[in-house]
Amino acid sequence: NVLRLFIYGDLEHRTERVKQRHPEIKSSQIIDVINKTDKRRASYYNFYTGNKWGKYDNYDMAINSSTLGIEGAADLIVSCVKRLMEE
Repeated sequence: NVLRLFIYGDLEHRTERVKQRHPEIKSSQIIDVINKTDKRRASYYNFYTGNKWGKYDNYDMAINSSTLGIEGAADLIVSCVKRLMEE
């Protein structure tokens, strides 16, 4: 009973989110922080799953949080989980 999700967003929205959550990070460093975070996530995922992080056929669903927003993405996930639990 696993729902494999990949949540992604465009760079503009991700940059704004980092600015809001971490005002102490200089604007000139935000892209570097995002790239390093993605690299750590990819390394962790690739090591523990033997799959490639971000390759869509490794997931049941990919969600663009830039389109749906954080709350919209969360609502979609909750809805899917509830549906799966009913089966």
